[in-house]
Amino acid sequence: MNANATARWRIIAASVPGTSHLEKAMPCQDAHAFRVLPGGELLAAVADGAGSAEHSRMGAQMAVEGALVRLAALCQPAPPEDEAGWQAAITGLFDEIHLKLADFASAAGAQPSAFATTLTCALVTGNWVVVGQIGDGTGIAEDAGGALFLAARPQRGEYANEAYFLTLPDTARCTVVFAAPRPVRALALTTDGLLRLALKLPAYKPHPPFFQPLLAFAREAADETRAQAELADFLVSERVCARTDDDKTLLLAVRTDQTEGRAHRRNARRRKDDRA
Repeated sequence: MNANATARWRIIAASVPGTSHLEKAMPCQDAHAFRVLPGGELLAAVADGAGSAEHSRMGAQMAVEGALVRLAALCQPAPPEDEAGWQAAITGLFDEIHLKLADFASAAGAQPSAFATTLTCALVTGNWVVVGQIGDGTGIAEDAGGALFLAARPQRGEYANEAYFLTLPDTARCTVVFAAPRPVRALALTTDGLLRLALKLPAYKPHPPFFQPLLAFAREAADETRAQAELADFLVSERVCARTDDDKTLLLAVRTDQTEGRAHRRNARRRKDDRA
C-alpha cells in the first residue's frame, strides 16, 4: 500500500444470536464496531460477552466502542513507529478499557466480572497491520498478494473451561498483540462462535474455503445495507448453525481503492486493444 494514498474500505459486519441463546430466550451477547478515519486508517473491533455474566452484552458493546476511540487516538498526532511501540500502545489501550469497565461496574454497584467480555481489535494504517486481543476471537488478514495469514490466534487456557476476559485483574498479562509493517488488502475479525469454520484445527491456520468467498462477496457488494443483511442471513443459516450453536460475529473489511484501480487498469488495456 502506498503510504501517501488514502485507503478506501468497504466493511460488512453482523452479530447474530446462537441457537443455544435463542432456545433460552437470551439476546446476542456479541458486539462489533468499525470506523475509517479521514486518513484512510481502518479501525475495527469485535467482542464476545461471557454467557454467564449478567451484563456481558453491555460489557461487549462498551469494549468495542472504547477500542475504536482509543485506536483513533493512537493515529494522532504521531503513531508508533516500530513493533515495540505498538505492543506498548495496544497493551495500554486494553488496560484503559479494563479500568473503564471496572469504574462503570463500581458506579453501578456491581463486580467487574458482571461485564466480562473478550475483545479483538485491529488497526490498519498505510504501513502497519496491528491486532490486539484478549480471549478467543480470531483475526485474519489478506496480504497484497492475496495470501491469508493469522493475525490473532484464539487464546486457550491451560484447562478446558479456562477463558480470558477483559475484566480479569491482570489485563497486561492476558493481552496479545500482533504488529507487522505488512500491507494488507483485507481483514476479517470473528468471535469464537465461528472458530471451527474459520480455522483449520488444531494447526490454527486460516481456512481459505471459508474466507475467500466471503471476501469476494464483500468486494462485489454494491449496497452495503443489503450486504449486511445477507451476511446476517448466512450466519443464521442451517449450514452454519449445524457447526456452532454460539453467538456469531463476523466483520469483513476490504480495500476498494485497490479493486477500483485494478478495474481501471483492465478497462484502459481494453480501450488500448480496441484502438489497436
